Amino acid sequence: MADKRRTKRGAPRAGKDGSGRRKAATTRPSRRADAGEAGFVIRSLRTGTDAPLALGARAESARTLVYVHGIGNKPRESVLKCQWDTALFGHAMGDRTRLAYWVNRDYYPEPEDATCASPDRVRVEDDEVSTRTIMALAQREPDAKADAEALGNEIDALAGGNAGRRRTLDRIAERMISVEPPVEAAPAFGMVRPRILPFEWFRRIVVPKLTRAFLRDVNDFLYDADRRAAMLQSLADRLASGGGPFVVVGHSQGSMIAYEVLRRLDPQQFEVPLFVTIGSPLGIQEVQDVLKEWSGGRLEPPRCVGKWLNVADPRDVVAIDPELKDDFGRSGKITDLKLDNPDSPQHPHSGTGYLRLPEVRTAVAEAVGAAFGQAIAPFVVAGDLVEQIENGTAADRHPVLIQLAVDRPTGRGVARDLDAVAADVKAAIGDMLQRQQVPDGQAAVDRLQRYITARLTRLEVETLRSRFRELKIEGIWRNAPKRAFISRSTHTVQARPANLGYGADGDKIAWAVLDTGIRADHPHFELHGNVAAQYDCTQPGTPAPLGPKDGKAFAELDGNGHGTHVAAIIGGSCRISDDGPDGNAAAGVLYAGMAPKCALYGFKVLDDAGNGQDSSIIKALDVVADLNERAGQLMIHGVNLSLGGSFDPAVFGCGHTPLCQELRRLWRQGVLVCLAAGNEGYTLLRAQSGFIQANMDITIGDPANLEEAIAVGSVHKTNPHTYGISHFSSRGPTADGRRKPDVVAPGERVVAARHDWQRPKAKAGQLPRLQDLYIEMSGTSMATPHVSGILAAFLSLRREFIGYPDRVKKILMDSCIDLGRDAYMQGAGLPNLIKMLALN
Repeated sequence: MADKRRTKRGAPRAGKDGSGRRKAATTRPSRRADAGEAGFVIRSLRTGTDAPLALGARAESARTLVYVHGIGNKPRESVLKCQWDTALFGHAMGDRTRLAYWVNRDYYPEPEDATCASPDRVRVEDDEVSTRTIMALAQREPDAKADAEALGNEIDALAGGNAGRRRTLDRIAERMISVEPPVEAAPAFGMVRPRILPFEWFRRIVVPKLTRAFLRDVNDFLYDADRRAAMLQSLADRLASGGGPFVVVGHSQGSMIAYEVLRRLDPQQFEVPLFVTIGSPLGIQEVQDVLKEWSGGRLEPPRCVGKWLNVADPRDVVAIDPELKDDFGRSGKITDLKLDNPDSPQHPHSGTGYLRLPEVRTAVAEAVGAAFGQAIAPFVVAGDLVEQIENGTAADRHPVLIQLAVDRPTGRGVARDLDAVAADVKAAIGDMLQRQQVPDGQAAVDRLQRYITARLTRLEVETLRSRFRELKIEGIWRNAPKRAFISRSTHTVQARPANLGYGADGDKIAWAVLDTGIRADHPHFELHGNVAAQYDCTQPGTPAPLGPKDGKAFAELDGNGHGTHVAAIIGGSCRISDDGPDGNAAAGVLYAGMAPKCALYGFKVLDDAGNGQDSSIIKALDVVADLNERAGQLMIHGVNLSLGGSFDPAVFGCGHTPLCQELRRLWRQGVLVCLAAGNEGYTLLRAQSGFIQANMDITIGDPANLEEAIAVGSVHKTNPHTYGISHFSSRGPTADGRRKPDVVAPGERVVAARHDWQRPKAKAGQLPRLQDLYIEMSGTSMATPHVSGILAAFLSLRREFIGYPDRVKKILMDSCIDLGRDAYMQGAGLPNLIKMLALN
């Protein structure tokens, strides 16, 4: 149209004179560095077909939404994605949305400090300009000379001596600086007036700085081939894994990146029903000149795009020309809307402000369907894994658990078994690695009974997501980290009297200790030969049993000490000196576990630093279940897990993580499960006056929130009625409102076997010293084996209850001593083995 040669705000466009005649070619940059060459690669790893994700979604609905952010510094990837999700949908969206992240960390070394609740606004030298600041500055003229000098220096540095580049950046800066405030009608008299205050003063202060931030990034896009390629690749990577059709939302310079990628895509392979640009600089003539040069002289909507919605605030100086439909062909695909950003006038370029607009929300909702935006919706990739892969680079490998699904038998055929499903998933992973020429070992693929564990890149995870139905994948979970929860107590729970008076000593009962392994050659385990076998589950493949014939591999499996300490609380015994450091007493003192004769199976699921992952624990549980299944009876009667970690209740039902599912399966086999409640009951809260000490409710971790288990909190080892619940012991209720822990047991300064023991050079008849063989530890890790040992002792005398964990749990809790504390802290109270035996 005739006035298109001038901007909608009245100033001539750079590259065209006021009369509308095209200026000389010298108005363009003299050279575009690799203009058409800097590109991207669609690293597709797909060999199958995409599968629908949301029930009720129309076949033509988009199934994945991809964001491309704008100029300036940004917070970490997962935080920025959450900000955009919340602005557009009201809550985090998990694997339904992705973010193309391209911040130049040379300009901004540290991510912006923000939270999911913060807005996505371009920060001006990290100072938020408030209305009060603006009004204060209105008392004096802004230093226009200093601003111009700073802007000129910025342009000089970016142009690097290239005169054509300098002219282009000068013109863009001039266009942004010279934007006039919008004009609106005065409601009382119908007159038109400009919005001067506070916008005018805000504009004079902020626009030069905002312009500098924009010029940095737009210079990289137009003139730095490597940086442009990185920007384009950031979006290409989020599309390559499949999951389409896509909705693509580009803010600010993100709209330029998105346009350049989408225009090159094959519409037969990529479908984008809706392309949304907000606060877009695509209307700037200098930007269009470059895009025309790259595209062969014409600007058109990308062929893969169905509809294009372009939204701009009249005050947004980055969106200099808010109308695109006449610049990008007359196909009818483009709808231009000029709307006030909800964060305007202070922040008219706010990305989250644009996303909150009803017109934007409605357009996206129509494209993705009603089911897409629900707060609780089906997913394939768990939300905590989504957050982890968003924060990583494209090359980072993430530990994952791939849950296998099995078809239910139908009249048309027999369901595939787990082995067939596992083979297909492993083959799919192998094919992806081969296409990338990556050695198999880098993915560390391992088979569990119902899971495949692997280390996969973001692209590989998202590729499996797009094929989840074809490959029979139930879900892809984060292989969550777990950690260890770092002797008078036998009398506190009445175990020693029961050992002596009832003969309840754990004989012919076996307990599995899933921990850092056991120092099997410790004297504490010698008398009764407690350690029957050990398994190293931290290594790939099916673990082989280790016994005395395997030497140090069996005897010294524990390089940390946590597992040895825990095992010694359950079973074993050793007599030591009670006569000072020389150890000359003949009788000595007996240090015994709760069930001295209980057989112990050590499973190393944590490394020597006390850290591990769900996959190692699940592997151990598979072994326990298999041993029992093959024997046709319970070979292992209970398991002790003095470990745990956090979990995201938005991802899992409470007590329904992959690890909890496997523990529940074991419980239903008849195996008792004892779990540490956690040591998260105490924390320091940051306040304006400093740190505040606080005890925290709802801190029961995973897997202790499992209903089909016994979760154990901690109390003082000798005076539980006086001192009550340990300050560190995690408190209930669970996130879904159930009472936990179930019971409490001694967990403070508990003395038990040390892994780094040294056999003392003792004289004949001399007993070892306490400090040579034993060490103090505290935590719910120490409380849990007290309960495991009590139950082993109980079953050794009341064998009719073997295989009935629900009945045993009820007996345990009904026999507890009430400590007079809150039920969400003490559960049923302190176990009492004498009462359990006497009443049953």
